[in-house]
Amino acid sequence: MEMELTADLLMKAYNQMSDAVFLLHNKSEIIASNPAAVKLLERYDLNVSEFCNGCSGYMSASEERTCLGCSLRERTDKEAFQLYLQAKDGEHIPFSASYTAIDDAKQISVLLLRNLTQQQYTEQILKLKTMTEYIINAQESERKRLSRELHDGLAQGLYSTLIELRKIKYMTKQEDYDASISEMDSMLATILEDVRNMAVELRPSSLDDLGIFAALKAYFKRYEQLFGVHVVFVSELYGTRFSASVETMLYRVTQEALTNAAKYADVDEIEVYLFKTKQSIVLEINDQGLGFSPDHFTAQGSGLGLLNMKERVELLHGDFELRSAPHQGTKVLVRIPIEHKGEKQHD
Repeated sequence: MEMELTADLLMKAYNQMSDAVFLLHNKSEIIASNPAAVKLLERYDLNVSEFCNGCSGYMSASEERTCLGCSLRERTDKEAFQLYLQAKDGEHIPFSASYTAIDDAKQISVLLLRNLTQQQYTEQILKLKTMTEYIINAQESERKRLSRELHDGLAQGLYSTLIELRKIKYMTKQEDYDASISEMDSMLATILEDVRNMAVELRPSSLDDLGIFAALKAYFKRYEQLFGVHVVFVSELYGTRFSASVETMLYRVTQEALTNAAKYADVDEIEVYLFKTKQSIVLEINDQGLGFSPDHFTAQGSGLGLLNMKERVELLHGDFELRSAPHQGTKVLVRIPIEHKGEKQHD
C-alpha cells in the first residue's frame, strides 16, 4: 500500500511540476514527457536528438553564450548548468538543464529543463540595487575625501594667505613688506601644487593624451616623492596604446596596489612590470614587505579596495590574482586577454 502511495505521489509530481521532464531512450529518443515538457515543445522548435539546433548558447563563467564545454552536448551526468533556448517568436529564454542516466542497461535517461526567466529577473533587480548602493557609497566616500582635502589643505592655505595679505596694509617697514610678499608667494605656490595633485588624482591628463606607460611613469615619480618608496618600473610598452577602459583599469589597479603597499607593506622598493604577450596584457606588482593573509584582510580607506580591483579586471574578462602571506610580501597579478579588451592603436 505504501509503495502504491509513493508511486502515485511521484506520478502526480511528474505531471504537475513546472519543470519540463523528458524521459529519453538512447540519449535522443523521447519516450515520455510531462505536461510542462509538452508545452515547452509547443513553444520551441526543439529536436532532442539535435539539441544544438534549438539552443542559443551555454552560459559559462567567461561568456554568457557559448557552445564551448556544453554539458548537454556530451550527454554525461553532471550538475545543473544554464543554457538559452530560442522560442519560435525569436526570444531567447534562459533555462537550467540537467541530464541524468537512470538505467544504463536499457539506455534510459532523464533530461530536465527549468525556465529561469523569473529567477534571472529577480537576480538582476537585486544586483542593480546592490550596485546602486555601492556606487552611492563610493561617491559619498570620494566626496568626503575631497571635502577633507579642500578644507584641511586648500581652504587653510588660502586663509593663511588672506591673513598675510591683510597684514600688509599695516606694515611700515619695507623689509617686513618684502618678507610678507615672499611668504605669500610660497603659500600660493604650495596651493597651486596641491590643486594640480588633486586634478591628477582625479584623472591624470597624461593617461588620455600619452597612454598608460607615460601616466604610470608620472605617477611613480609623485609616489616616490610622497612616500619615499622607490618604484622599479619595467616595461617595453612605451608609445603603445590600448582602449580607454583597459588603460584606466591598469592605472587604477596599480594606484590602489601601491597605495596599499605604502600603508601596510613597510617597504623601501616596489617592482612593477607591464608587458604584452600574444594573448594578454600582463601587469605584475611585487613588494617584499610585511604581507598579510588575504582571507582575513579588509581594505580600509576610500580607494578601490581588493574586491573592487578584482571586479575592475573581471569586467574586462581578465584574471586577477593576489598572492600574499604574513612576512612574505605581496604580489598582484593581472592578465587581460587581448581578444576581449578591444585593443586599439593610437598614432
